[in-house]
Amino acid sequence: MRTLLLIAALALTLGPAAGAQTLTDLRWLKGCWRSQGAGPEITEVWIAPPAPVMLGYSYTIGEGEVQGWEQARIEMIDGWPHFVAMPGGAPAVRFRQVEPDSLVQLDDLPDHIAWFSNPDHDYPQHVVYTRTGNMLRAFISRENGADRISFEYRRIRCPADLRP
Repeated sequence: MRTLLLIAALALTLGPAAGAQTLTDLRWLKGCWRSQGAGPEITEVWIAPPAPVMLGYSYTIGEGEVQGWEQARIEMIDGWPHFVAMPGGAPAVRFRQVEPDSLVQLDDLPDHIAWFSNPDHDYPQHVVYTRTGNMLRAFISRENGADRISFEYRRIRCPADLRP
């Protein structure tokens, strides 16, 4: 019996978070993440305070200066998680969490996935986060998968100046 309970607990912990229905289901986003590879450096931070919202922010550094920034949150609206983005201080845009869309192919099967959609927004219409181990991937695209832009991050230890 203990073995079955352990297997069930592991399946819930390690299984995909598609269809997450609470903010607790999305806590795998929590932490500090930094982009990999050439180009500007992007740092993304997600915190999950003891409140009914996850708070996030990101900033892009290139050529020694800030090239962009964004505030975001994931909150429950009408009983479902919504990603709310405010790039560069722009008005908030809401994306509702949905089941992963088969129109846009993923490179591999992630441990966790959060798929947010707003077909009425000009661009992006999809915001997707996936996590496998210490690798966080994100992409934005149109509803049909066109104009996809991908981001790849590695977990970093949150420096003291990034902590709330």
